Parts: sequence; C-alpha cells; structure tokens
Amino acid sequence: MTNPALAPYDISNYQGIKGKNFFEIDIVLQDLLLVQDFSQSENEAIRAHLAGYGKLCSEVLDPLVQAAHRENKYGELVRFDRTGNRIDAIEYCYEQKEVRRLAYEYGIVNLDFHPNWRYPFTMFHKMALAYLSNQMGEAGLNCPLAMTDGMIKVLKAIGSPEQQRKYLPLIAGYGSSSHFMCGQYVTERVGGSNVSANRTVARPLGNGKWLLTGEKWFCSNPGDLWVTTARVEGTPTIGLFLVSRYKEDGSLNGCHLLRKKEIMGSRGKLTCEAIYEDCEAEELGRPAHGLVNLIKYVINTSRLHVAVAALGMMRRALAEASAYVQQREAYGKKIIAYPSVRKILSQIFVSLSGMVLLSFYNFKLAEEEHLLSQLLTPLLKYITTSRCTRFIHECMLLHGGNGILLDFSVLPRLLNDSIINETWEGTHQIISEHVLKAYQRPKVAKALNHYVEETFASCPAPFKSELHSLREIIFQELSIFAESRESYAEMNRLYFCERLFDLLVVIEAIRHYLKMKGKKREELYLAILRGLFELARRDFHGPAEKTGVFVPGPENNLLLSAILWEEKT
Repeated sequence: MTNPALAPYDISNYQGIKGKNFFEIDIVLQDLLLVQDFSQSENEAIRAHLAGYGKLCSEVLDPLVQAAHRENKYGELVRFDRTGNRIDAIEYCYEQKEVRRLAYEYGIVNLDFHPNWRYPFTMFHKMALAYLSNQMGEAGLNCPLAMTDGMIKVLKAIGSPEQQRKYLPLIAGYGSSSHFMCGQYVTERVGGSNVSANRTVARPLGNGKWLLTGEKWFCSNPGDLWVTTARVEGTPTIGLFLVSRYKEDGSLNGCHLLRKKEIMGSRGKLTCEAIYEDCEAEELGRPAHGLVNLIKYVINTSRLHVAVAALGMMRRALAEASAYVQQREAYGKKIIAYPSVRKILSQIFVSLSGMVLLSFYNFKLAEEEHLLSQLLTPLLKYITTSRCTRFIHECMLLHGGNGILLDFSVLPRLLNDSIINETWEGTHQIISEHVLKAYQRPKVAKALNHYVEETFASCPAPFKSELHSLREIIFQELSIFAESRESYAEMNRLYFCERLFDLLVVIEAIRHYLKMKGKKREELYLAILRGLFELARRDFHGPAEKTGVFVPGPENNLLLSAILWEEKT
C-alpha cells in the first residue's frame, strides 16, 4: 500500500523566490530610480546595471552564499605554515571567494574605476547595489563591502598622494585580485564605542611612519589593508593609521592574529583578535584629527551601510514570506487569505517602503555633506536595524515550523545576521545619544525645521490637516529633548528616536508621492502614505483602522501585490 502521508502536497516543489531577479521584483527601488535627477541615458545605464546585479545575486551569488554557509565551510585562521613560519592567513572556501570575486568584478564598490563605465558612480547607485547585495544576508561579502567602501573614501579624502597611488589600485582597481580585503581594527577589550579609551600606543618613526604596540579585540575582515586607531605616545591624542599586512620589505607585519571570534551571525567573513608588536603603520591624515576623521570617513560610511544592510535583509524576508503564504495552505485555504496575515505583510511592506524612501534621501544628503544627514544617519541606523530583526522574526513566524529550519529558507541566517547588524557601529543606547546630540545642534535643528516646513507647505490638501496634527503632537512630545540634559530625557532617548522617525518618514513619503503624481503607480504611493500616517498613530500590532489600508479591500490588495512586483504586459 502506498503511504498516503508521503503523497505530494502544497509545498512539495516550493522554491521561494529562487531565480527571481531581486531588482525586477522590487517596484519601490525601480520607482526611486525613476525620480532621480539623472539624464535619460544615465538612468537607463544605471537601471541595466542594477537589473544585471539583481539577476547575478538571485541566480549565481545566492546559491554560492548558501553553499558557503554550511558547517565546515566557514573561513579559518591559519597562523603558521607547514614549516612553522608565521603567516596569520585567512582561508575561505571556494564558494566564498567566488562570491567576493564576482561581486567585485561587477563593480559594486569600484565602478568608477571601471574603464567602460562613463557616468559618475553616485551614492544612489552604490547604495542600491548594496541594498540588492544585502538581500543575501551579510553573506561574507557585505561587511567587507562596507569597510572597503570606507577605505576608498578615506584614502580619496585624506590619503597622501603616495598612499593613493599605492593602495587605491589594490583595493579598488579594475582587475585587482584583492576582493573586498579591507578591514577595521578599532575596538579594544577596555571599550567598544569608547575609542578614546584605546591603550594601543603609536610611536613615531618619522616621515609619517609609526610603530604600534597593543591589541585589538574585534578585527573585522582581516586581509590586505586596514584602518586602526592608537594613542600617540605620551599624549591623550587618538590617531588614525593605515596598516598593511606586509612591511615595505615584503615580510609579514607585526600584527599577529590570535583566534577567530565565534560570532552568532555574520559568519561568512572572519573577525579575529590581534596583537600589535612593533607593527608598522602610516598616519592617515593628521594624527591630531584621528577621531574626527575616523567618524567622518569611516564610521559614518559604515553606518550608512549598516542601514542599507537592514533594508536589504528586511526586503528579502518580506519577499520570502509573501511567496510562502501564497502557496502554503492551512485549514483549507491559502495562508494569504487570512486577514491577520494580510495585515502583518502589508504593514511590513508599508513600513519598509517608508524606511527605503527616507534612507535613500539620506544617502543623497550624505553625499552632499548636508547638515541634516548628521541627524538622519544615526537615526536610521537605529530604526532600520531594530525593525529589521523584528520584521525578519515576523516573517519567520509566517512560515510556521518551517521558519526555524536552517535548510528550508534563508530566514534563520538573516535573523542572526540582523542581530549582529544592530550591534555594529554603535548599539541602540550609543547611537540614540548621537541622534539626540545632533537634534540639539542649532544648525541641524534649523535644517530639520526647513525640511519639515517646506514639505508642509507643499502637502496635498487632503493630508494637510493630518500632517499638521501629527507634527504638533510629535514636536510637543519631543520638546523636552530640545535642550534638556536631565536624566528623564536621557533615559527616553529611544522613544525620542521612534517618534522623530514617525514624523520624518511621513514627510519623505509625502515628498515621494508628489514626485509620483500623474504617474501610473500614484495610487500605490498614496496607499503607502496613508499606511505610514496610520502606523504613526498606533502600535504596530494595534487594531487596524476600519477605513485604513490594512483592512481587506482594494488598497490592501494593491499593497500586497506590490511586494513581489511583476510588470503586467
């Protein structure tokens, strides 16, 4: 007798979003490109490049990443060669190295070094590529991508002509064999975010050369070149330095890797502990400006990448959950038919869409070194990373028991990567302090007020009263934070960040809706805007408003259909 329990069932051949072009199914990213201030030819070139990378990610890189994230495939630290010579080398599996090679050669960090690319490599383009890339999770690629981008930026900005000539071809050059092998060695065991507590000492040798003696507790992505910090000998000054794996004479430098960190996520790339013993280094910019340059060029770049990583991982989790509930059945009907499922999916989509819109606006501000970015960068680092972990968990729950299976979907790995992403470049308690300090700067406050009031002046009439009410309520709630240094304001910094975001994400959604007026998807962005207004008025799991976009109806159908977009022909 045939075993009836082994007969094919609803998800016998389930593939999730396997093979679907990450760019082509993301209508919000496509429409963001549509409204950028590019010429038609540049817009078309960027669209083709993004579509090509979306295809490469889904069809080639994603399977390689999955293969590289199996037991016995993770990178290993090899401290000595077979004859006892110290080499302090990192060995990755073939699949992991291929992921890095293919992504590097596609130009996701160095397109401006490609001879055949004839347009500027804008922040929009770069971060759109990073957004697509992070839909594979950290992948052993995207943290190194962030650090390589930071290294390129700091070398271009404050590197000496000799440093630029020597190192830029290595880390960004077309055809280089160094594929995202830049790192950051900043944290020491005495303090994480408190870099001023560094105990590593830098002793000057003259001609911009230094010797470092000390330790580093988190050495992310050990490779060819890294930035590090150290206290200038005999002073309280923390300098910023550039360290190569090899000395000028070709011998191994005095940085000894001690052990691999056993981190719960982001396992595709290694993080190690290291000791500096007369390690040769070069000053990067003026040593007296070390902390300022570290934050301006390295940390802020990483924070932008942390935010876009969260966006990418949320996007992948939402896409996988949407695909699953459309195929999986429970109690005689598809899971997507249940109103509670439709509510949670459409809320995640609306919330994510708002974060994408505001983040890409901030990427443009950061590129222009606009004052408002001093506020938005730390704010979005907190908001995106905290919501990413929450939303991935929600999407896992929509998979039921299959959601916690490591070999069923990418979601468990995304969840672990997301938790790590929350910690990078400042935990919530640290980053919220940076938001509050920026908010209290008069010039930043002026830029913020201009952004809000300018949008209010152009707000469509149906939303003007609603925006006025939201603005007044939130600014009244935040008034205590404007100048206060009292403990009450300090202890409620996270609430401050949440409410400030509630207002600013609506502001940016209005701006985007106005750009989309008269275009064929105007109704979609109207529904997103209405949804963001509603989410600003209630808790995420609070009751849906009876006339809102999250209850069954045409607007809710529109939101759900936009999650996995397929252009109708």
